[in-house]
Amino acid sequence: MKVLYVLKTNTGAGWAFNQAKWLHTHGVEIVAVLPNDTDGFAENYKKEGMKVIGVDFSLPVTRPWFFQKRKKLIAQIISQEQPDIIHSHFVTTTMMLRLALKKSVIPRLFQVPGPLHLENALYRKAEIKLANQYDYWAGSCQKTERIYLESGIEKSKVFLAYYGGLFAGEENAYREPTGKLRGEYGIPEEIPIVATVSYFYKPKWYMLQKRGLKGHEDFIDAIKILKEQGVKCQGVIIGGPADKSKKYEKRLRNYAGKKCGDSIVFTGFKTNMKDIYRELDVAVHPSLSENLGGAGESLAAGVPTITTDIGGFPDIIQDGKTGFLVPVKRPDKIAEAVARVLGDKKEAQKIARCGQRLSKEKFDIQATAKRVLEIYHEILHGGNDS
Repeated sequence: MKVLYVLKTNTGAGWAFNQAKWLHTHGVEIVAVLPNDTDGFAENYKKEGMKVIGVDFSLPVTRPWFFQKRKKLIAQIISQEQPDIIHSHFVTTTMMLRLALKKSVIPRLFQVPGPLHLENALYRKAEIKLANQYDYWAGSCQKTERIYLESGIEKSKVFLAYYGGLFAGEENAYREPTGKLRGEYGIPEEIPIVATVSYFYKPKWYMLQKRGLKGHEDFIDAIKILKEQGVKCQGVIIGGPADKSKKYEKRLRNYAGKKCGDSIVFTGFKTNMKDIYRELDVAVHPSLSENLGGAGESLAAGVPTITTDIGGFPDIIQDGKTGFLVPVKRPDKIAEAVARVLGDKKEAQKIARCGQRLSKEKFDIQATAKRVLEIYHEILHGGNDS
């Protein structure tokens, strides 16, 4: 089986790489398509023996004059590679493929990384309108799966397939705290670390967004509230800018400086999260729209986890049982939940251990990637392996 595996970025989507690696080692010929064949995850794919094609397959929303050239290039690559399935992971690559391959009979699977575009009626209808009989969907959270079914998509064409890989092997085990983060930023042992871990995604003007998708501004506001209430903690923002978001990162740093002073530090990208995750006393994921985000990772690390009550978070965060859910766009509720965790660390750790067990079960790569392989067979053979 040959799969054209299409992504829109070289710098993110590690979850897609973990899945591709498992599929490749289990006999699927993966041809990865990324914007270029030298940076970021392109090297990871090549290191594992997968072919990489460096071409941007995303819909040129802001540069429509590139459309015809891109359409022609996609047709050429499909003709050369002759895949059995085209597997796309992003809405812009999926829509571009549908527009470029209207006459193609090759099945297309859209493994939807999150419900963001589905939460906007215009974008939801546009995406579904472009689909034809050869299109299939795999929601990576229950909300996404439910929206497609409620939109009238046949049940036989909609699947649920979580991205896994958090417990891919012993090399991925989260290690005991070593004090690296505290040492690097001069955080005393007695001061709890409250952190958020994610890329910075600038607000999308065409989706009428005023704040970043990951809710960094709400995190900053929550730390300000905690500071005003006299709750001792150090806010830490771990991560860096996603594609074309460097100016937004600068805005965030200025915003945090004005609101919180030295009560928040920015660390930039960290490649050793397995070493430092367990130094965190609380992990906060204040996203405005999300699939499962980094919540699966903080749960896997056994860190008390707070998320907003949107997207796929409720798939894994059962309030007061595996973590803590708060209303979206409510920094005051984030602050309240952080204070609750810090006020009863023994109970918070008990809840975190329950979340860790759930995360390990739900995101085991053996189960999640195997499910994708089963979906491939269902699409090609109606569920039969031959």
